[in-house]
Amino acid sequence: MRLLTHNVMRNNTSAASHSEAPLRITATQVRVDEPNNNSSDDNERREIEFTKHTLPILNWNSLLQGASAMGLDSLPPSVTPELANDEGFLRALYHVLMNVHLVNGMLTCSETGREFPVTDGIVNMMLEEEECE
Repeated sequence: MRLLTHNVMRNNTSAASHSEAPLRITATQVRVDEPNNNSSDDNERREIEFTKHTLPILNWNSLLQGASAMGLDSLPPSVTPELANDEGFLRALYHVLMNVHLVNGMLTCSETGREFPVTDGIVNMMLEEEECE
């Protein structure tokens, strides 16, 4: 599961009040794919543009918490307008969003304590019938 995916996930059980609180990551296995060093200028431009357009919709605090739980503490506490236009920062952020994967672990709702296991990069968010009402 990519950190980009984690950034939009929420607990949808009836016990949760549909808050914007992120699911807490407990990582037992993380994979970091190396960036493609043979990437063309066109690929680099696409990565930068993707990140520029994704940045305004990211929950930055959730990303910071998720990255920290997966052993990444290099993200700044906030994104300044200068950083939002810095190509080096945007490429590094693309790497964090797209190349850092939670392979095995647990996502836990901070509001209800409900746990969602992650196995082989796939989150099991199946709800019991009584959780849906």
